[in-house]
Amino acid sequence: MGGWPQGPLLWVLIGVGALVLIVDIVLLLDLRRTEVRHLPRWAWALIILLVSFPIGEIIYVVVGRVPTAERRDRVLPPPPAHATPLEPREQPAGPAPAVDGLVPPVAEVPDRSVHDAGRPAEAVVATAQLSKVYGDTVALDRVDLAVPRGATYGLIGPNGAGKTTMLSILAGLRHPSSGEIHLGVDRRRVAVLVDTPLFEPWLTAREILDLARNLVAPDLGGDSVAAALTEVGLTEAADRRSGGFSRGMLQRLGIATCLVGNPDVLMLDEPSSALDPGGRREVLDLIGRLAGRTTIVLSTHILADVQQVCDVVGVIDQGRLRYQGPIADLLARTSSAYSLHVRGDAAVLGDRLRGESWVTRVELLGPGRLRVVTDDASRAEHDLPRMVAEQQLSLVSFNPATDLETAFLELTR
Repeated sequence: MGGWPQGPLLWVLIGVGALVLIVDIVLLLDLRRTEVRHLPRWAWALIILLVSFPIGEIIYVVVGRVPTAERRDRVLPPPPAHATPLEPREQPAGPAPAVDGLVPPVAEVPDRSVHDAGRPAEAVVATAQLSKVYGDTVALDRVDLAVPRGATYGLIGPNGAGKTTMLSILAGLRHPSSGEIHLGVDRRRVAVLVDTPLFEPWLTAREILDLARNLVAPDLGGDSVAAALTEVGLTEAADRRSGGFSRGMLQRLGIATCLVGNPDVLMLDEPSSALDPGGRREVLDLIGRLAGRTTIVLSTHILADVQQVCDVVGVIDQGRLRYQGPIADLLARTSSAYSLHVRGDAAVLGDRLRGESWVTRVELLGPGRLRVVTDDASRAEHDLPRMVAEQQLSLVSFNPATDLETAFLELTR
């Protein structure tokens, strides 16, 4: 007779079906986070789901999945010819100090201390030849990062340059494909803020911070919650539900959840990218107040923010670190620019300047206002006032105008 199986046979079929479902879910999760070969991920997902069990699953494991040992031994391609080398650093003499929180290397590379990697002894976060590969995509390519203790370090680059990947690896949320990470503090003393912090909307700011305190620093008293609220300027909103907070207030609340544990290192991923001017100003002011009290690593593509609050900068582009060092040194490496404000016809002066060999670009910014880019700063400072007078114009102001955006574009083009 037809119909559904009965008795023990039914339970056997249910068990087999559950086993197939569990195996497929495990392999699909593995497919999401590991490297594959020969076919794209979506094709392997179809093979797992549609090819008869267990043939499809065995084909994926044997043929499609890249073994862990092979991923670790992967040799990255040589750096592109247009890469700008980092400035050489002096290696301090003497033995390297012990560094707490050492993460063992994932590749077969020699164990090196921060000193051996050519980094200053005071580096609290450092990497050596750190790389991250997703299939055929190199997200990070042998990055040697060095964050001085107590610095506000700006990690800048365009979207997709590898900034978030770098912070995720430093925070322990992702594993590198090769290289080393050195932390000069216990990993539990590192706090990370994602770019869009979200909280349960029915909880108040005080409740959210108290939950964070219990998670990261249960030994601290309730005073740390009040101190964090005061630090970020949310004392008056402490008992309001976070569902009614503005985007700027949520961002400050996110920073407060990091501060409540009194971290030694604070990592911020794009903290002001989606804020209005008022919220952005609030967050930047807060970062400025924290500067010097804790080490801050700030990831952003907004160059003006870095120039306002950071003292050290790392320029990352296409997964490679193009420059690392003080902002002032980066600006000094680039073409000089000057802003002129004259009373009279600035266009005539602009035409005259374009004919000079030491002028590389002239921009008319508005009535009476020019921006002049030159490759000979000393000559520009000598000749520009004279040329203004020759054109019978009055010089209202004459100021340096080299900014981080100019330096970044010259470094990555």
